[in-house]
Amino acid sequence: MSFKCLIGLHSWDHCTCSKCGKNRGEQHVLTNDCEKCSKCGATFENQHDWSKDCTKCYKCGKTREVEHSWKKDCEKCSNCKETRVNKHQIVNGVCQVCGHGTYTDEKEGITYRIIKIGNQIIMADNYAKIPSTGKCWAYDNEEKNVVKNGYLYDWEAAKSLAPSGWHLPTKAEWETLHSDLGGNDKGVFEQIKIGGSSGFEGTYGGWRFTRGTFNSIGASGHFWSSTEEGEKEAWHYKLSAYSGHAELEKGDKGLGLSVRFFRD
Repeated sequence: MSFKCLIGLHSWDHCTCSKCGKNRGEQHVLTNDCEKCSKCGATFENQHDWSKDCTKCYKCGKTREVEHSWKKDCEKCSNCKETRVNKHQIVNGVCQVCGHGTYTDEKEGITYRIIKIGNQIIMADNYAKIPSTGKCWAYDNEEKNVVKNGYLYDWEAAKSLAPSGWHLPTKAEWETLHSDLGGNDKGVFEQIKIGGSSGFEGTYGGWRFTRGTFNSIGASGHFWSSTEEGEKEAWHYKLSAYSGHAELEKGDKGLGLSVRFFRD
């Protein structure tokens, strides 16, 4: 700090001393406009917060003329999450413009979100029905975990569950999904994780070891394919929050993994 600043002879540039950084009074007043001090007129760049409304700054209330982005979801702005209703153009349960929709399992009374990626229509929620064949588990054997993450199924159960018009995807269909989203493991992960741009909403439901212990809820998601690899293993699609990757892996058919169905 300069001697002049020490004795109070600051070099003021608007509200701030250009030598020591001290603010005149307390600080700039930006309550009326995040990018212009109402006390001294100093201006700043990129200070507005448009994250909650593209047209109105969350911090200062300043408005701007800008269009919401409805290209990825006709009823939810991909920039600020503003919502609107009755804008989808639904045919066979899927919007013909953005690919979003819903499927309701009438027998179970459960509604699943669905999304179109490339030419494939995919459930955007983990399945949550108790099978008549094979085994399933709630993570940690706590039914409360089913609400968000669905059940974990062994491979035999996963193959038997699909409602009419749907099927457990093959390894090739997972590869097609991966390719449609660019083919890069990290890039695809960013698009299919929860909040990602694809709408897949990849839940980290964890998994169950064959010996009965559970692992990785909130850290990874594992989704069965119908494709076997020898007598004991089958392929599954994995999302890892640790590595930030989406990729195919082999696993024992007795593991408990999540299920997402693809439409026939």
